[in-house]
Amino acid sequence: MSDEQPRRPDPTRVGDQPALRTASGSNWLVWGAVTAVIVAAVMVLMAIRAPAIGWPALVLVVVLFVTMVVVRTAVRPQRARLVTLAVLDLAIVVVGLVATLAVLYSTPVG
Repeated sequence: MSDEQPRRPDPTRVGDQPALRTASGSNWLVWGAVTAVIVAAVMVLMAIRAPAIGWPALVLVVVLFVTMVVVRTAVRPQRARLVTLAVLDLAIVVVGLVATLAVLYSTPVG
């Protein structure tokens, strides 16, 4: 084997998945929308109990999804765009988790 041969993608590596290499980015927008709707619904319900956490988290989820749409249309290098969309989708989930845990641990028991 020569060192000059191009490396073939290994489908078992996370970084070599088609969703991060060759996709158009539309799939990330679909999953981002699904994720954003679910997390936003939880944030609205949470805002009833803890408005100081629920509403800002909801705004952040909306901002992250809008950023996904902007990245999908504005960023041209394919791999950079796809990785950025994946990170933004994950950030939506993390915001929901952190906000939920913050409400859970800040609410007095009893």
